Amino acid sequence: MSTHRGPLRGPRRGALRATAFALVLGGIVLLASCAGTESSRIGACPIQPGAACSGNYMRGAALAAAGLFDADFDHADLTSVDLRGADLSGATMIGARLAHADLTHAVLSYTDLTGADLRHATLTGADLTNADLTHARVTPAQLATASICRTIMPDGTLAAPDC
Repeated sequence: MSTHRGPLRGPRRGALRATAFALVLGGIVLLASCAGTESSRIGACPIQPGAACSGNYMRGAALAAAGLFDADFDHADLTSVDLRGADLSGATMIGARLAHADLTHAVLSYTDLTGADLRHATLTGADLTNADLTHARVTPAQLATASICRTIMPDGTLAAPDC
């Protein structure tokens, strides 16, 4: 009886390659799923619902379609941030700098934007239902492209109270 084991040939070699490939592929899938469960951060701010990002510098961040409802962005620098389609409902953004931010189709319902700087921000299709814009820096032309319903305007008046 010979104990010599030469190189694998034929079906056994193919089966070994298939097993090795499956293990490597499985490891990649496992790594990808683990990476997907970790939370993203911008500076000290976790990008997740209810995040505490007050005063953070987030200028130019890419946050399109992010789920940031109930987050605290009071006095944060969000200049030129991409928030297209983001859910910011119930967030507080008191005194936040949102100049040149893209808020196209963002959900800002019940968001407190008191004193926020929205100069040159894109609000096309943004939902401002029950939002508070008291003393916010925003033009009527910007607001004309947004969805307004029971929204407190910069001068303190209530727009579209019966919508």
